[in-house]
Amino acid sequence: MSGMYKGISGLSLFVSIPILIRYLGDTDYGLWVLVFALFQWVLLMDFGLASVLKTKVPILIHENKQDLLKSYLKSTYKITAYIALFLFLLFLCLIFFIDLKAVLKIPVHSSLFVKKLFVINMFFFSLNFLFNVHKSLFVAFLKGKYAEQSIALNQILFLSSLGVLMLVAPKVASEDKLLYITLLNGIVCFLVNAAYTLFFFYREKLNLKTTEKTSKEFLREIIILGTKYMVIQVGLLVVFSSDNYILSSVFGPKDIVPYEVVNKYFQFPIMILFATLSPLWSMFAKNYIQNKKSVLLASFKRFNLLFMLMLLFIIFISAICPFVISIWIKDPVNVPDGLILYTATVTVFRVFVTFYTFFLNGIGKLNKYIILLLVSVVLKIPLSYYFIKLGFGINSVVISTLLILLIWIVYIPFECYNIVYKIKSDE
Repeated sequence: MSGMYKGISGLSLFVSIPILIRYLGDTDYGLWVLVFALFQWVLLMDFGLASVLKTKVPILIHENKQDLLKSYLKSTYKITAYIALFLFLLFLCLIFFIDLKAVLKIPVHSSLFVKKLFVINMFFFSLNFLFNVHKSLFVAFLKGKYAEQSIALNQILFLSSLGVLMLVAPKVASEDKLLYITLLNGIVCFLVNAAYTLFFFYREKLNLKTTEKTSKEFLREIIILGTKYMVIQVGLLVVFSSDNYILSSVFGPKDIVPYEVVNKYFQFPIMILFATLSPLWSMFAKNYIQNKKSVLLASFKRFNLLFMLMLLFIIFISAICPFVISIWIKDPVNVPDGLILYTATVTVFRVFVTFYTFFLNGIGKLNKYIILLLVSVVLKIPLSYYFIKLGFGINSVVISTLLILLIWIVYIPFECYNIVYKIKSDE
């Protein structure tokens, strides 16, 4: 069900991209991508609290510690609210000292408008930063399909509102178009997240009323684990989501469009895989604490077989990619030679390694993974600029990711099998 809902989300996103390009134009669409990508980073600046939920909640439920669970959830919401407020105020301060227009090489609009656009988006992202917690809660309670259902509903409502906007305001100024889309995206996302937060507590018959206080020792353990998750989240963003900013700093927002179109096309199988595997995070945590060695090994085997089907699927969509893009994006998109092949290979590697990183995240064995990720972060940007200097153009960012993933696909699965084989009992 999670995979099905993610498929719906992907299709909605698939349809919305050419509409946005047609409505905004290449340059403003490139600016919107930069804005949206930047604030995806904000959603992960939670010190890993959402990720810790998916690991700790199954343990608390297994140990039947209901009052501690309620106290923990209450503390999570309080801390998340404080972080959201801090990030919003910090961004307001920073934006007055940084000329985003110059840094991102934005050729249109005034510096004042660019700041205004970023501030409004920051407000909505900070608000949704708090209400996004429900997604991790659904996964933690092994009801991950509802998290993906909320994302699908959000995408469908945004796509529908975008269609209405094109009918109601087709020829307004370009700055107004960006502001309208910002408001639509922010309001739709908030309403959906708020509704599903209420739905979670209603469905699970759960409230946060408890006299028990979360112990300092427990909070310390959560913060340490959460900090590790945040390092992983930020590291993954640098490796996989910094490409737009690297390209913009060298070529400008308009040149992001071919990369963004191909990247979004290949994100479709990754999105479905992430959604399908998402419930496994908490299941891995549960099976690991119960020492179910054979169950874990069986999961690894099933995925390896599934991966062969995913590989064939990615080969197929790679072959039809130019044809699909010609239909999908009405305006001609100049896709550089090799971009499709490089992106497809990166997708194959990411699909394979994602399953095993979910296992490491689920059981909390993160130290070696973090070291590998930090090394990758150090390599990512210099490698990208090196290949740009060699004349590989926008392919450079994909090639640098490809080289990094070559190390991942060998080391991470090896580490996972090593951990499981060390489990002493099967019961």
